[in-house]
Amino acid sequence: MQDIRPHLEEPKVVLIRLEGNLVRHEDPELEELVQELLEKDIRRFILDFTLVEFIDSAGIGLIIKLASMTDRLKGSLLLCNPQKNVQNVFSMLGIEQRFKIHSRLAEALLNFGRLFRLEIISVRF
Repeated sequence: MQDIRPHLEEPKVVLIRLEGNLVRHEDPELEELVQELLEKDIRRFILDFTLVEFIDSAGIGLIIKLASMTDRLKGSLLLCNPQKNVQNVFSMLGIEQRFKIHSRLAEALLNFGRLFRLEIISVRF
């Protein structure tokens, strides 16, 4: 019989809900947040783009930088819920080649398998 009790050592997943326009990125808040979480041994992240209306190349650069930060520590960074205009930018720049992009949050969560702890953080631009 399979043990279905929660494993308390199961690492948490942090869902970061982005809001606004991710352009001309000069505010280090998101980068500092991810760095702080990585220092606390959190390695699994989902960036939710539901409320992102537009992203430019600087915003894409930030996402790539965050992915590099998590990759160095054997972590995962998934993207979900990009709106049509954001999805178009992702397509034009070939972002689908670099990231797993899920159309729904539930799909992104399933990517991590069994999930016992989820923390949600909102970041407004």
